[in-house]
Amino acid sequence: MLEVPRKMKGYVIGAVLGFLTGAILYFVQPVQWKGQALVKIGQISQNQSQSQSQSQSQSLEHTGTVIERLKSRSFIQAVANRAKRNEILALLNVDEEAGLTVKPTKNADSIIITVSGKSEELVQTAIDSIVAELISKHNTILDTYQADIRKELSRLDLEVDILSKRLAMILDNQAVANPKLTEGREVVTGFSVMAMLNDLDKKMNRSSLLRELISSANIRPTSLIESTSISKKRMFSKLWRACLCGVLVGILLAAIFDRWNK
Repeated sequence: MLEVPRKMKGYVIGAVLGFLTGAILYFVQPVQWKGQALVKIGQISQNQSQSQSQSQSQSLEHTGTVIERLKSRSFIQAVANRAKRNEILALLNVDEEAGLTVKPTKNADSIIITVSGKSEELVQTAIDSIVAELISKHNTILDTYQADIRKELSRLDLEVDILSKRLAMILDNQAVANPKLTEGREVVTGFSVMAMLNDLDKKMNRSSLLRELISSANIRPTSLIESTSISKKRMFSKLWRACLCGVLVGILLAAIFDRWNK
């Protein structure tokens, strides 16, 4: 008859001790901070054909390439240099599986960057510097892309100018030419003019297409979709959860202890 009260007493003591332990753990548990950013990878739109309004977009970098870039030592070093905080090197050290994770979204043209750490200020600095460094790298890629197109445009404009002058000269010479020119020479001149007109048309169409490619309507730089968010991460987010967990563990330990003493 005395076993039941003794067991209950053990369970009650275990529950109380577990409750107190859970409450203490809640207040002393380490706080982790999590920073998160949603970044859209820059896109370049290209017309499929001159007669169609449909267009296809090409990312500045493939999502997988961007993820590899963000986890590389050189990029993390650049982020630390930008922030002027050497602590970021340890925080983002992927070799030690530290606080940096990067995942693609379902539509595959955006990525979610997450940084976790014990300091709210350091996490905020790290996530902001990562986004800024990525945007800077992609802006450099865009600048190179546009510079190459402008270089080709300059060459085309020069060729169009030279070709136009040659064509105008041929037509002027033909207008004032001796009417006694042979028919064969006129035919050769006509074919030459047609070939030059065709070449001129191709160059002008190519020039028009290139100007359209570097227009702001067809280029969308890499950008932060929404402001970075910082939140707390705890093992127990609520006091009652920590206490409940403590009570359950205390009862379990009391049951084990009771069976061990039998």
